[in-house]
Amino acid sequence: MKRIFASELARILGGRLLGEDVEVEGINAIPLASEKELIFVDSLKRIEEAKASRAKVVLCPERLSNKISGKTLIEVKDVRVAFAEVTEIFKPELEVNWEVSSQAVIEDGAVIEKPCAVYPWVYVQKGAIIKKGCVLFPGVFVGAGVEIGEESVLYPGVVLYPGVKLGKRCILHAGVVIGADGFGYAQKVLEKGFCNVKIYHFGGVKIGDEVEVGANTTIDRAVFGDTCVERGCKIDNLVQVGHNVRVGRDSILVSHTAIGGSAVIGNWVMLAGQVGIAPSSKIGDFAKVGAKSGVIGEVKPGEEVAGIPAIKASLWRRASVIFAKLPELYRDLKSLLKGKSN
Repeated sequence: MKRIFASELARILGGRLLGEDVEVEGINAIPLASEKELIFVDSLKRIEEAKASRAKVVLCPERLSNKISGKTLIEVKDVRVAFAEVTEIFKPELEVNWEVSSQAVIEDGAVIEKPCAVYPWVYVQKGAIIKKGCVLFPGVFVGAGVEIGEESVLYPGVVLYPGVKLGKRCILHAGVVIGADGFGYAQKVLEKGFCNVKIYHFGGVKIGDEVEVGANTTIDRAVFGDTCVERGCKIDNLVQVGHNVRVGRDSILVSHTAIGGSAVIGNWVMLAGQVGIAPSSKIGDFAKVGAKSGVIGEVKPGEEVAGIPAIKASLWRRASVIFAKLPELYRDLKSLLKGKSN
């Protein structure tokens, strides 16, 4: 169990300690926390609940610190960022066996640096290079010529097709598939109907350092060149990244997002859940796309869009309000037109 004094937490977080310097053993939700666990408050509506909780230490933004009494406070500028940093301090550590299991299959010519943890039923093909500190859980497949950077973790059932390049300190959750062929077919016209002619893919996939990919997400190989996901990207479960896509650094892709082939996603972009990006679309740096939106064409840097097809989010919100009133407006219009006809 990790133990750390509130004063040390405040120092790490760049915050200010208010109250008694007590020991903290973890972090928890407000109603579940014990006396030794830290809680966080990010809005006025959680104040009374926090004051009534058993927790002695509260992480809070500067604007709320004067409203919480009877607790030790760690006052910070951005409570959400500070909370994330605290979870890293108390995160459970992986307990692994630093060895290559005799039940793993390692083809001749594969290189596995020490120490690595390679569990039973892992299959590593010839020419693959796995750098030190990596953990490969059962059922992982590593194709020929794959490179995996230091301290990366591949959970059960991850598949890396031949030629994939994976950076350092990446996390691939269960069922991730990287490097499958993209969805590309040409339609050959026949006397009756057509048949689909497969376009084979000769490129690869490059994943930067510190990328995290959620369970059952797929990232397809390029037709030529590489599909690229730059460093620091965080990709949720069940996301589809098509062939020849480029995703810029530190971007966020939320669950059920699907990105069509050759689309370019800039740096620090946020795509909400169930977003669809048409092939060859371009999304500029710092842009945001609202949930369930469909992007066709270009989103300018820093722009926030929503809807199908996606338009400026401010305009889409106004249109949504009007849409809900359409039946009433239609009834009034019919009444007005009827009055004029009479």
